[in-house]
Amino acid sequence: MAYLSSSQSSFISCNENSSLDSILVSINDYILSIISDPEAWISLKQKCITLLSIEEDNTLFNDFSSEHSALSNLYWGIDSIEASIHPECSEEKTSRLRNSERMLQMPALLDEQGTTTSGVPNTILVSFSYFYLSIVSYLQGDSLQSTLHFLQSVLVSPEIVRTVIAPELCESIFFTPGVYKSDEEIREIARKYKYRATYYQVMSYGETHQPPRECTEKPLRRQEKYGQEIFAANAHSVAEKLELSETCEKLLQYQDFHSVDLQEEELNDIFNKIKASRKIETSVNNLEGSQCLDRNLQEDYNPELGKSTRVRCLNEFLNESQLDTSSSIFDTREDVGTAQQSMTNLYTHLEDASSLRHLELEDISVFGHKGSITFEGMRRNLHTKKRGNGLETHSRRAPTMDLWKNLQSLIKEVLGNADEKYVSEVTMIYQMLNRKQGFKYSMLKDVILDQLFTAISSSEEKTVIKASMTALTKIISVNRTALEEVKRKGLNLSHLANALKQNVQEAAILIYLIQPSPTEIKSLELLPALVDVVASTSSSPSCYAFRPSPPLLTPPAASLMIIEVLITAFDHATNTMHLAAISSPSVLCGLLDVAKSGNSGEFISLASILVKCMQFDGLNRKYIYQHTRVAPFAHLLQSKDQEEMCIALQFLHEVLKIPRSSAIKILQQIKKEGSFDIKDTLLQCIKQLQGDHKLFAADILLQLNALDSPPENKKYRNEATRALLDAVTYSEGSNMQVLSTFILSNIGGTYSWTGEPYTAAWLMKRGGLTSVSHMNMIRNINWSDECLQDPGIDGWCCKIARRIIDTGKATFCGLQEGLKSQNKSVSKACLIAIAWLSIEISKGPNSLKYSACEVLLDEIAQFLHPGLELEERLLACICIYNFSSGKGIHKLVNFSEGVRESLRRLSHVTWMADELHKATYYLFSKSDQRISCVHTQTIEMHQSGSGAVTALIYHKGLLFSGYSDGSIRVWNVNKKLATLLWDIKEHKSTVTCFSLSEAGESVLSGSADKTIRVWQIVKGKLECAEVIKTKDSIRKLEAFGNMIFVITKGHKMKLLDSLRTSQSVFKGKGVKSMVAAQGKIYIGCIDTSIQELIVANKREKEIKAPTRSWRIQNKPINSVVVYKDMLYSSSTHVEMSNIKDLRRNYEPQMSITAEKGSNIVAMGVVEDFIYLNRSSSANTLQIWLRRTQQKVGRLSAGSKITSLLTANDIVFCGTEAGVIKGWIPL
Repeated sequence: MAYLSSSQSSFISCNENSSLDSILVSINDYILSIISDPEAWISLKQKCITLLSIEEDNTLFNDFSSEHSALSNLYWGIDSIEASIHPECSEEKTSRLRNSERMLQMPALLDEQGTTTSGVPNTILVSFSYFYLSIVSYLQGDSLQSTLHFLQSVLVSPEIVRTVIAPELCESIFFTPGVYKSDEEIREIARKYKYRATYYQVMSYGETHQPPRECTEKPLRRQEKYGQEIFAANAHSVAEKLELSETCEKLLQYQDFHSVDLQEEELNDIFNKIKASRKIETSVNNLEGSQCLDRNLQEDYNPELGKSTRVRCLNEFLNESQLDTSSSIFDTREDVGTAQQSMTNLYTHLEDASSLRHLELEDISVFGHKGSITFEGMRRNLHTKKRGNGLETHSRRAPTMDLWKNLQSLIKEVLGNADEKYVSEVTMIYQMLNRKQGFKYSMLKDVILDQLFTAISSSEEKTVIKASMTALTKIISVNRTALEEVKRKGLNLSHLANALKQNVQEAAILIYLIQPSPTEIKSLELLPALVDVVASTSSSPSCYAFRPSPPLLTPPAASLMIIEVLITAFDHATNTMHLAAISSPSVLCGLLDVAKSGNSGEFISLASILVKCMQFDGLNRKYIYQHTRVAPFAHLLQSKDQEEMCIALQFLHEVLKIPRSSAIKILQQIKKEGSFDIKDTLLQCIKQLQGDHKLFAADILLQLNALDSPPENKKYRNEATRALLDAVTYSEGSNMQVLSTFILSNIGGTYSWTGEPYTAAWLMKRGGLTSVSHMNMIRNINWSDECLQDPGIDGWCCKIARRIIDTGKATFCGLQEGLKSQNKSVSKACLIAIAWLSIEISKGPNSLKYSACEVLLDEIAQFLHPGLELEERLLACICIYNFSSGKGIHKLVNFSEGVRESLRRLSHVTWMADELHKATYYLFSKSDQRISCVHTQTIEMHQSGSGAVTALIYHKGLLFSGYSDGSIRVWNVNKKLATLLWDIKEHKSTVTCFSLSEAGESVLSGSADKTIRVWQIVKGKLECAEVIKTKDSIRKLEAFGNMIFVITKGHKMKLLDSLRTSQSVFKGKGVKSMVAAQGKIYIGCIDTSIQELIVANKREKEIKAPTRSWRIQNKPINSVVVYKDMLYSSSTHVEMSNIKDLRRNYEPQMSITAEKGSNIVAMGVVEDFIYLNRSSSANTLQIWLRRTQQKVGRLSAGSKITSLLTANDIVFCGTEAGVIKGWIPL
């Protein structure tokens, strides 16, 4: 145990009449010696642990480590003090000390008279708790409160303090040399010291409680290590550390010297009336008669409560009890310095011991220690037992104590009963007190808050927690000043989280009002509980009725705002995780019920959440459409809050990104159910708002205007169209330009349920795109999506196009500017917009077509050239076709030779391009067009370490490449740039071939590892949907419906049905190659024969007989290709036959002669060229003109060519070195 220095002994040798300053310095210097000496600290802590029978390494220790355990709170309180001695920052020290103080207060409040806790006498627990509280107060810089706690420790158990905690200090303070004193005598001395210290504390309000400089300077210099830190702590004012007990003590002192007992007695009478009136059923007064209550209270609480005598009486008393400002030194309007001066003068008059003796025990000790005031503590101190005769005597402050007793009774009724009337009554009482000024009223408010805090943090009964939470929530809701007090007191978020998880919904409001950081909210794991709050408070009325936001925050609204934080405030991965948790029908169902029964305040956060859910998963979009009424969100547009208007616009814009027929139903619902003219409101939004939300308003207004039958109001159409076109023209390179062109490109078309724009897909399908291989060269399109069969698109397109075109030439000029943009997404979006507008232009007068051609035709023609995406080339073709309909065909005369050649190359893709090609051929007097044979390499891709590129195919606009090590890589090829998206290795051996499913929704890979894998792109990821095992290695495969045709390593052909059962096809034939076309499979055999299999009936037919020669083994059919109803086959030479003629006999219509000593290993056919890879020149591709069979050049791949693919006028070669090269004919 640390010893006291000689400097201390000079003033510690004292008796009962020693000055208070000496006692204060002695106790605080002793505490300093304890925390400064690690050995002394550890020794004292070990004695405490031993007496409490705690084993630190005992595994059972965790059994009582909850906050409800007295032993646990004491142990961890001591531990928290240790952590605060060496903090990293002052904030950390303050937080740890507050935490330690809260934990130590629980065991300090135990009943020490003859009871035990966990087998340990309460006197030991309480005594140690007060001693360590004295250390906390010392570290907080309040030396006087530290003294009070130490003296209270002595009062509880003099024996423990003088034998274990501080024997030397007790010897100096309580004992006179040579005179023995009993514990009761020590207790009596300590009690007197405590009276004086308490009085000193009350009278020195606002000052820093530090020992006199002459007494403390020398001892504190002794500890250089801790000196700076402790002086810094003592520099804080008491006002910063002020807790409830000081306020109470201040009030008593004030009342003692200013004769306000009569008011206190009246206040007690009021509380008695409040309790008595709980039994009265008849109300006699109206709440509105009370001037004390503001409008929020009148709206929030049941009016019947205001009629009760109890509230009215208290209100009347409070109105009459305001102190006279001219006589009160504590009037809040009086200058603070004057008040402190008055207190100092008063202290001077009452310093002597005779005055101190007038302050009896009951007047002071009732309030307990600093920061620990509770109703239970006040109850225990209402009466004091005289230790000499055992008789109970009432102090002359009995009326004052009755006040606390009555207030305690009032709050206990709330805690034991969750009835709304009790909760609202306490809230109204708090509101009354809040409107009064003075320490008395602040004290009463703090008492209410402290008791509610205690119930929330320590009660195990759900009803108590719920009632306390409800009362505290309503208090904060109507008294925002109470929120700051709650934050200062440090309401634990974990307690609120636990309450919320127990379905105490008001906890959501408290959590939101406290405004914790997003990280803190995330750590509480509240998402399921928040969703439950929203779902459980929603209902499903038969009809919608818009309700304004209530003046007070509701649990559903608070929960929705917290959910909004969880899905928006973090990184993408965390936000996505939270979105996934709420993106299920069961959760969305509860959220969507708010749209049926909620108020405008709840719709704001709900709209933000639903927008994120729709963007996250397309299935959410469909579910939201099916189960949500949109009209409530449209009503938010009437809000005067610009943020609410913006959220509503974003929601309506997002929810309309669905298949067209469904979007029309939503527009009709908004128009029908709206109780206001929404078009005028949207027009004002266009004029008032800026940025994206202005464009959202224009989008919605233009669509609503399209529902009107002619003649519609043109001002809506003109303003909305002008807003969109201005963003295209004057916002080059901005997000507004991207958004405006996106809106224009799809406002006349449709979306899928995933929110993906499908207008371009609808246009291309309408224009004759049917080939699966060509469809698979276009990205992000599911060609079997039901939205492409929507019959409502055509009619809607005509309506909206007519309104936009009617705005005049300005529309064409604005779109022309978009076509010239350097931003590819902008130019492509304008091209789509022109394509669907051209449908209506084709039906208009020639003057309209000429106007469109004059402005747009030259820019559109630039999108036809090879090297651009197939989607852009086809859209440009659609535009030109519609512009040139009728007399507009003469505009084609101005086309360059390059444009005409581009149309010829597209003629096999869509009938529109074929028609345009024929028209240009006619316009140019049927003259032969020159074919450019020059090929330019545009792309080269290489990733080392995977071996040869053995297979190539396009799927969903992406290039798939297979390698000899079994890996598959997926590339995004954009002109001259290729980006690797995925690199997957699931095959154990060479990937030998690819094939597309008939619908084009999946790609199949065959491998030498005897497996076939089915791949699909799901939510932006490549996933293996199925693995099919076979008995042989796979060389070639073709998918047809649910069937898969396979050529094995042994040149056998197998058919796998939908059940993946294998059966042989063309038994006895050695099969080398095959191709599927027009419901048939064409097969090239080793014996040079060509076979035909009709898939529907499995009928086998030979269309070319085998060659009869002893050299037959050298002439297998290595490749078969179908192009424009022509069947091309290659062995040592190339032959071409019309498929229609194959029914009669096989007569080749074209042949490319063979080169001696070589076979054709691979072949590719496009509109103008045939590409051949011969065994004699494995590194090169020969280029032949398809129509004239003339060799015009060759392409060098750099190493042996191992795979070949022709697509969108591009020829790709995969090589043995793992390189992929691509060339385009100019």
